[in-house]
Amino acid sequence: MQLKSEIEYPKKPIKCVLTFDGEESADAPAADLIFTHGAGGTLDSVAIAHFVEGFASAGSAILCFQGNMNLQSRVKMFKAVIESTETADSVACVGGRSMGARAAIMAAPTGISHYVLVSYPLHTDHQVRDEILLDLPATAKVIFVSGERDSMCDIGRLDAVRRRMRCQTWRVVVEGADHGMTVKPKAATKPVGIRTGVVVAEWLQGKGLDNHREGRIRWNEESEQAEWTEWSSGT
Repeated sequence: MQLKSEIEYPKKPIKCVLTFDGEESADAPAADLIFTHGAGGTLDSVAIAHFVEGFASAGSAILCFQGNMNLQSRVKMFKAVIESTETADSVACVGGRSMGARAAIMAAPTGISHYVLVSYPLHTDHQVRDEILLDLPATAKVIFVSGERDSMCDIGRLDAVRRRMRCQTWRVVVEGADHGMTVKPKAATKPVGIRTGVVVAEWLQGKGLDNHREGRIRWNEESEQAEWTEWSSGT
């Protein structure tokens, strides 16, 4: 079920979509996760659509909003969306894809306990964007979902940063995926993307964690299904 809305904002309203697993007549639940897309994306981008579908199918509600390509502007919009919710004081989880993940961290008010960072753009050829990660409080819980072939988030470099972070972190590697979460064959991209959403929702629900911190999602060509390895011990 999807409910569309707009939030008043200077220049033009912010478009939002709340997605949850329920009937049209059901009361809209509070969002378990407030999420936004990457710099060049939209709410209709396949990477967002697949993730959202999986997240909601696991019984959690996700509120996504449309932003622009400017990071500082996206941060301000993120704050406006958080403040507009009826339960702003109880919002506990924020996240985003690519640049949206950076905006989520920068916009998070005191009290945010969980961060969902999908395709976090850790580095360029000349810059490492680790400062805001290292500044997160020790009480935070962070999940990274990264493609194995993501040119902006080398897994080895990400693990090195995770070891320096003060808070608890989890890492999901999507085998064969690039920065846009595209995999081969093309037909596998949707089910793999949906699986990422399911895994993140279950992480937020606290399922199967214990002291396990790492897992992988892969496409099984024989069964034609996206497989989750379950959590294993790691960084």
